[in-house]
Amino acid sequence: VFATSMIYTQMKTVPRWCHPTTPLIYLLYALSGGALFVGQVSIAKVLLLIAGAVQLLVWSRADYRFANAGSTIETATGLGEIGKVRQFEPPHTGTNYLLTEMVYVIGRKHARNLRIFALLAAFVGPAVLLSLPQSTVTVIGLAAILHLLGLFASRWLFFAQAEHVVGLYYDQR
Repeated sequence: VFATSMIYTQMKTVPRWCHPTTPLIYLLYALSGGALFVGQVSIAKVLLLIAGAVQLLVWSRADYRFANAGSTIETATGLGEIGKVRQFEPPHTGTNYLLTEMVYVIGRKHARNLRIFALLAAFVGPAVLLSLPQSTVTVIGLAAILHLLGLFASRWLFFAQAEHVVGLYYDQR
């Protein structure tokens, strides 16, 4: 899990990921989900709440990393030394792999709603379910399913909000 997180953390072209909180949230996903899936209710409750708090921190800090990185079309193309760079024509007349995989723009309203869903489903909901007086196998199973749904939304946002610097080259940032 740590090695996978470091693949993203070392990518300077994606400032949102290039931060120590990336491996931290990956490890918290694994620990909280692992505790939940093996039925360690008391540990899972605590880890879920910690992971939810760290997820909020990650989102709040990551939203400004691209702007704070100082990336421009000049730095993206490497032509800044010769002056101001502007596009004469787009690099392609149609879509390509880079545009479909690395330049995804999600509206703030949709991102906010997905974040709320991810936070409630992945962390808060399962912690509340595990706090019920009777933590039966059914309740734990429901908490696990809810956790997975929230993590899917969170992971989708992780990639959809990546803000890769290649978007500057295509004039999409």
